[in-house]
Amino acid sequence: MASRSIFRSYDIRGIFNKDFVAEDAEKIGYVMAGRVQRNVVVGMDMRTSSVSMKKKLVSGINRAGFAAFDVGLVPMGVAMFYAWKRNMPLVYVTASHLPREWAGMKFFHADGRGFGEKENNEIRDGFFALGSMSINKNSVHVVDSDVAIREYISYLTSRLKAKKKMRVALDCGNGMASVVAKRLFTEAGFEVQGIYDALSETPSRNSEPNIDPLTELRKSKKGMGIAYDGDADRMIIVDESGGILGAEQSSYLILSKLAQVEKGDIIANVECSMGIEDIARSFSRSVHRQPVGHTFLVDAAHKLKACFGAESAGHYIIPSLLPFDDAMAVSLYAAVALSERDENLSDIAKHAKTYPFGRLGIDCSDDRKFAVIEKLKKMFPDAEMMDGVLVREAGGWALIRASNTSPMIRLTVEAKDEKTFVALKEKFSAALKKVMKDSDAGQVQLV
Repeated sequence: MASRSIFRSYDIRGIFNKDFVAEDAEKIGYVMAGRVQRNVVVGMDMRTSSVSMKKKLVSGINRAGFAAFDVGLVPMGVAMFYAWKRNMPLVYVTASHLPREWAGMKFFHADGRGFGEKENNEIRDGFFALGSMSINKNSVHVVDSDVAIREYISYLTSRLKAKKKMRVALDCGNGMASVVAKRLFTEAGFEVQGIYDALSETPSRNSEPNIDPLTELRKSKKGMGIAYDGDADRMIIVDESGGILGAEQSSYLILSKLAQVEKGDIIANVECSMGIEDIARSFSRSVHRQPVGHTFLVDAAHKLKACFGAESAGHYIIPSLLPFDDAMAVSLYAAVALSERDENLSDIAKHAKTYPFGRLGIDCSDDRKFAVIEKLKKMFPDAEMMDGVLVREAGGWALIRASNTSPMIRLTVEAKDEKTFVALKEKFSAALKKVMKDSDAGQVQLV
């Protein structure tokens, strides 16, 4: 029986054959399909475990009496596009950027919104309450993955074309972007250099681009570089000189084009820099802060009719382009925006003001990390509790939160000057170290 810890706020993740096995995916598919009462699209990433999990997932959907439309081995954005165009929910089998021993899946509504915590908890509760499964049978529609990819590329390139010839380097990290990204950008009119663009369970760089030095991408000759995570739902932009852009600088580039034609405000998570408010004001927009997580980002973009949304980790949404967050689509939009300007990317990025900013990470087991956050809430009773513990002080802020996707706690600190930043960092890292030591939960290390 699967561990309860695999059911997280907005997906399922755990160590394959330890926290759960392929047979558990059959029960999950059965419960999920029974809950939505719809036929379901399924897709997967390149992990060996994903093959057996998807097979059992499809069996569960069928046993619940519904058909499964299997798009196979495609990036998550392609699977989401296929499901959205057919008004169908999606289950995508992936553990994103986590190492090969991890496995998981993500659930999406037909309109592109991810299942929220309440819905994922309902699947969890149904899973553990399930006795025997019925023997209803239904069909499996095997979709030619290249057909799904062609539809996706055709849709995006009909809307986005390079204004001038520009070299773009794409670091796929041996993940799912390898299947589509080069073809997408080439058909959009760019000269493309591929880096780590062959699928592999053991990538040549860290599948989490935020913590990899991106050496090959940064030294490549390009007008823009883009690095993707394992399932290609997050991206990092690199300028022509090898500088890595923060989420706020990337947002400025995108909004320099988008704000000219789209109304609506901007969504940002609580980890984004204060610079996002500066950018919003420059485009006469307001910022609406949300908890960390692509589900919150997409939900808020829908509800508030925003023109754009960004997360510090590299999730972005342009609702007028696609009603869900898709790193390949948004990165193509960013490249087209750059191709329409005469400035270098490094000069454009300077328009986005940056402040002293840093993040500390602690390895902390999934069964202990939330208890640590509860202790910190008692230590800082006046803090904002939107997502973890957010403390605002004169000239800066600090956020301590448990990751919903990894066994980790993160401390993020930002201030308007270096002296305040150092003081805040020392104060809150000391508090975090104390609670971790008292809890015997892990050691603080830079990430």
